[in-house]
Amino acid sequence: GTPVELGCEAEGRPPPLLSWFRGGTVLREEPVSTGLKLVLPRVEPDHAGTYSCVAENRHGRHNRSLQLHVA
Repeated sequence: GTPVELGCEAEGRPPPLLSWFRGGTVLREEPVSTGLKLVLPRVEPDHAGTYSCVAENRHGRHNRSLQLHVA
């Protein structure tokens, strides 16, 4: 039931589109950004899983994933 904040930062030219995903679902997206936070206000056991941040511009795409465990 406590909040969790996940952060993601990326730089590029042109500035990237940053997106947070859980599975194939987009949770948050911000164009032309260097940082994007995903806030889960009240974490429950069903929030556990893999979250991915994707940075994409016309030159390519990079991503990082993390595994959230809820006890």
